[in-house]
Amino acid sequence: MIFTLHNSQQAHTVIKDLWPKIKDNLEAGKQLRLEIKKATRSTDQNDMFHALIDQVAKAMRVAGSDWSADDWKRLLIDQWANETGRKLGKVAPSLDGQRVVQLGLQSHKFTVEEGSDFIEWLLCWMAEKGIEK
Repeated sequence: MIFTLHNSQQAHTVIKDLWPKIKDNLEAGKQLRLEIKKATRSTDQNDMFHALIDQVAKAMRVAGSDWSADDWKRLLIDQWANETGRKLGKVAPSLDGQRVVQLGLQSHKFTVEEGSDFIEWLLCWMAEKGIEK
């Protein structure tokens, strides 16, 4: 079961309603996992930053870059994380030692706040580079 909680009253009601089910399962010897985490970025946020990244890729293609929008997404997220003091992704050698593989930061794991922060940063970065949204 996954619940999106919007306020303390709703959260209290959900927890109160779930307690009998949780208790019954635990008393029956079953193990449960309870996970509480911040909501991930919204579909609107996802659509917005992908549209902005597409604009960056198009503008940079005109300037001679042959990187895809996905390449730009990785570069921009890395730069945003670096400039805002977030945990950076990392690189590792491939298992056969022939390449470098990027690990770490991925936008699908952004919280709502991180999604908003990235969009604001991206708009500023685009403005600095003269890229119209």
